[in-house]
Amino acid sequence: MIALFVTFFSAAVLLFLGLNKRESSYSLFAALALFVSAGLSWACSANLVSFHGLESWVPANMMQFGKEQHLFAALLAFIVGFILLMFRKNEVIGNDQLGLMMFSLCGAYMMVSYQHLVMLFLGIEVLSIPLFVLAGANKSNLASNEASLKYFLMGAFSTGIFLLGTAFIYGGTGSLELEMMGIKPSFMHAMQGMPLPVLINAGIVLMSVGLLFKVAAAPFHFWAPDVYEGSPNRTTLYMATVVKIAAFVAFYRFLSTFGGIADAWKGWMSVLGAITILWGNLAALNQASVKRTLAFSSIAHAGYLVMFLLMADGTNTWILWFYGLAYAMASLLVFSIANQVSFQGERGFAAFDGLSKKSPVAAIALAVGVLSMAGIPVSAGFNAKFYLFSFAWQHMPWLVGVGLLGSAISVGYYFKFFKHAFMNQPSNDNPVVDRGWLMLLGGLILLLGALPWAVLNVIY
Repeated sequence: MIALFVTFFSAAVLLFLGLNKRESSYSLFAALALFVSAGLSWACSANLVSFHGLESWVPANMMQFGKEQHLFAALLAFIVGFILLMFRKNEVIGNDQLGLMMFSLCGAYMMVSYQHLVMLFLGIEVLSIPLFVLAGANKSNLASNEASLKYFLMGAFSTGIFLLGTAFIYGGTGSLELEMMGIKPSFMHAMQGMPLPVLINAGIVLMSVGLLFKVAAAPFHFWAPDVYEGSPNRTTLYMATVVKIAAFVAFYRFLSTFGGIADAWKGWMSVLGAITILWGNLAALNQASVKRTLAFSSIAHAGYLVMFLLMADGTNTWILWFYGLAYAMASLLVFSIANQVSFQGERGFAAFDGLSKKSPVAAIALAVGVLSMAGIPVSAGFNAKFYLFSFAWQHMPWLVGVGLLGSAISVGYYFKFFKHAFMNQPSNDNPVVDRGWLMLLGGLILLLGALPWAVLNVIY
């Protein structure tokens, strides 16, 4: 995968070039490298270019480099490129944070293209270990140190559960390769009266629990609000978008392998999805902190995407791609504006007071991002939910009803952004300076809301 090579070597170069330089001096270079990675990955997906020579270095049974893998790599690189642009004014000395985020992205690439569970495990670790450091990057902030410790402990705990499930899967199927793992249980399911080995059932459950930790789905979500709130804004945004998308792609590929025995896991998975949707939205209603509100909103979105897992048959991955794009762009808008308007450690919604009077462009961009998160028509988020719910209706209609209820509840806490931005008087003079990028992202969200198929036909 060309994106993996470009991102890795760009990160290595950044670390050496910026040892004693300010990070802001190299942010544009890092973002450019990621946009190049995204463009080359998309070109590979469209068969415009080919890098078979590089891809041949990796055994075929370890990683797959097909159209879907290139498209998800392009999406992840595009998101991280924008994250670095929106937070490019970091004046710390050294490029270690830029390098760590790009190395973590390499783990995300591995997670979306793995063909072997060992490669999935390595991808999870490469993704997670830099984030343990990035979560505690604000060393003078006790909340940041707490977030780093909690994320490390929960990451280690979930990895242990994941590895135990991997051992059970190997014991039950005799293989760790995706193509081979599903043959034995599917054959046994086809032969009526043959019960599945306990090892296979236990392995699916334990590996699913490990991945549910990564996507912050209930009841394995309890670490997310504290970690999201304590981490620096850039790291929080990365966790809420890139980590979630990569984990869901990996989760989907794993469950698709056992599509022949879907009855063994669809029941309890759908219940967890319903709990995640309701808990995420209801808990967000009672939050006073912006980042905790967005953390529970992210948990609710994880519940919506559990519906996609219930369609794990190896098709319709474009729904996950489109949903990830829509959710990521909306998160970029909201987090970027929140980062610029915060003052004196203000964590509440008061930071948005009077935003429409101080910066009408930023207020409109905020409205577009929030409406997309809520799934209001003429936004990318609406189309993403519409496609997801439409396909999920064929498999689990009652869960779609729960999703619609959760979306209605979410309007209650998303309205807080409108109330403070458009109805309150300004409480500070902090300006919003990155209006150009906000207008670009807002325009993309509206374009995906108005002409989704035109965009999908070009990109996908």
